[in-house]
Amino acid sequence: MADIGAELLEKIRAEFQKTCKADKYIQSVLKKIEGGTAKMEEVALLSKQLGFRASQAIGAHVNAAALPDGKMYYNIADTILTGILKDNYDIINSAVAVCQKALDNQADINIRPQQADFPTERVQAVANAASVPDIAEEVMIRRMTAPAQNITESFYNDYVQTNVKFRSDAGLDCYIIRNDHGGCCEWCSKLAGKYHYPEDVPKDVYRRHDNCGCTVTYLNGRKAQDVWDKTKWNVSDDELERMKKAGAKEPIRLVDKSGESDIIEATKPNYSRAAYEIKHECEVNKVAYNKVEKLSEQLSGNEIINRLAGGDMTNGSCASLGFAYIGNKNGLDVLDFRGGSSQNTFSRVSTIKKVLELPNVKGSVVKVKKEAADTAALLKKLEHNKEYFVTAGKHAAIVRNTENGLEYLELQSRIQNGWTSFNKYGSTVATLQKRFGCRKTVDRSFGMVWERSVIIMDVDSFADNSDFQHILGYINTAVDKQKKGLSGNVK
Repeated sequence: MADIGAELLEKIRAEFQKTCKADKYIQSVLKKIEGGTAKMEEVALLSKQLGFRASQAIGAHVNAAALPDGKMYYNIADTILTGILKDNYDIINSAVAVCQKALDNQADINIRPQQADFPTERVQAVANAASVPDIAEEVMIRRMTAPAQNITESFYNDYVQTNVKFRSDAGLDCYIIRNDHGGCCEWCSKLAGKYHYPEDVPKDVYRRHDNCGCTVTYLNGRKAQDVWDKTKWNVSDDELERMKKAGAKEPIRLVDKSGESDIIEATKPNYSRAAYEIKHECEVNKVAYNKVEKLSEQLSGNEIINRLAGGDMTNGSCASLGFAYIGNKNGLDVLDFRGGSSQNTFSRVSTIKKVLELPNVKGSVVKVKKEAADTAALLKKLEHNKEYFVTAGKHAAIVRNTENGLEYLELQSRIQNGWTSFNKYGSTVATLQKRFGCRKTVDRSFGMVWERSVIIMDVDSFADNSDFQHILGYINTAVDKQKKGLSGNVK
């Protein structure tokens, strides 16, 4: 029986490797891992796809005809499951370790990633369940295939749980992040969020239902240093000792002018958590800061458009231009078209969602399936004669609902900028497709229906927001540094 198990394992491995080589998503992530550019969330989704391919491979070769007397025996089930799952265990743990080291290097942290134990007992329990005497063939196959996918996915979660605890115990400031990617149910949507570890983490944060598209990641910073303002906090000897044992570099100790104290107490500005997180993201990405002041006098709408707009010579500054427009509308002297790391940071959905979390900012994140049609329906419900910052598809713009219909603010054209009718391409849906890059059909990647997020923020709610004014400093661009002109255009 052991030989039959080993023979089946080799066939399953060959099938698994063949399908993985043909899987474009798996290959793209493996290539990123090899190049050191993969993100933790990509590895989380990789674990789902590896689990799916392992389940497929087992299902292709495990059946009554391939088994002695048409029956599954424990040794055969254990050989197959342990073999294929240990392969995936090694792949996933190696992948997350590479991602973690890259993130740690950016944060100047030197802690070795920890591997969670291989779940031997869980695998043995599955082998037992699949080898129950007189079990129906379809039940036996289901008990072999479904757990192979679930356990493979759990390797990633086990890594997160092990490492976030280890790093928290070592004195680092850690957060658990559950992202529903706009493609899950109401239960998942309510559970999605960022939670300070361990006190704020919900007990169900790692749970997934069948066909769940959520990912769970974590972030850590150094408690010994305020990573946003690069000022030092008072660190106890016990905390330093824990960090050193875990491999962390000892924080630099500052000496005041009198030489009497080896740690300088720093007073942090009273920003909201969302503002701190955006500021941290900007500093990690080395975005230079250019302080934003008040305008000497309030500008008209056309004056704001004229000073901001132009042919976009960056990779696409629609989101940061929208924020610059909001700043000007609320009396702040801010320009954009900086490009580079500033544009990249503020074009991310995660950053835009953090802006929505700033104090007093009103808005919402709405999930849609048919992106173009569902977004069009949302926009038609906007209050008349108010302006909104809207992200949908691959574009962000200021939008308003007028007596003459919906309009969006074009700020990136080399030819004509200003308020533009959503009928430009024939209809609101067509404009959302062609200018905003919204999908016409439902996204069914990996056999699942994926919802998309539409973010809507009330422009007026940003008034007198000191946190927003501070964040705009990472967008604000000197006139002679703006990347706009006749060689640029809409993106």
